[in-house]
Amino acid sequence: MDLGAGDCRKAQAWMPFLRPARYLAVDIAAHEIERALARMSPDFPEVEMVGVVADFARGLRLDGVLDARPATFFYPGSSIGNFAPAEALAFLRSIHAHCAGRTGSGLLIGVDGKKDRALLDAAYDDGLGVTAAFNRNVLAHLNRRFGFDFDLGGYGHRGFYNETEGRIEMHLESNRDQVVMLGDRPRRFARGERIHTENSYKYAPGEFESMLRAAGFASIRCWSSPGDGYSVFVAA
Repeated sequence: MDLGAGDCRKAQAWMPFLRPARYLAVDIAAHEIERALARMSPDFPEVEMVGVVADFARGLRLDGVLDARPATFFYPGSSIGNFAPAEALAFLRSIHAHCAGRTGSGLLIGVDGKKDRALLDAAYDDGLGVTAAFNRNVLAHLNRRFGFDFDLGGYGHRGFYNETEGRIEMHLESNRDQVVMLGDRPRRFARGERIHTENSYKYAPGEFESMLRAAGFASIRCWSSPGDGYSVFVAA
């Protein structure tokens, strides 16, 4: 069960070694899943491939999708940090519930660790402007999807580590007084006013292990990079 599968290339890399009987790709982007599974199927004809279009941030509903066989839930890349802690716990509990009735099931998950503040600030406000472009793309998407008229040049990127909350925050800050049409409704933004676009929570290994145990997992193993910058957990 590949959660947030995207183009499925992470799974494609390890599939020759694991040789699963069944591969379930879960993502909100239907077109990406369809294209990825069509690309992979000829190379792995023995693997049953199923695409599941879902926003699992709103719940992991898999009735009629999982069968009685053991399932491994694969969630790399530290995306769990985009959930608020209470939401992350609820999500982990839902995974545990799916594992509980299937002996041999478990979760393989990546978690970004707490690092020096200067390092995190630099990572989320890089000199090349990659993160800034990613952040402003939120406004471009709103313009395309809903016909809003955000001026992308009218907003500056702000990304920083909120040490008290244990999270990176990303904001878009209006660099002037301006009016944006949200459809047929005007919305005034004052100079300096911010739109809070994203959080990315960071966890020390012990913190995340405690969350896994609170979710119901009893058997937990952890591998961490030097300095606990990044951790991978296997929980069952």
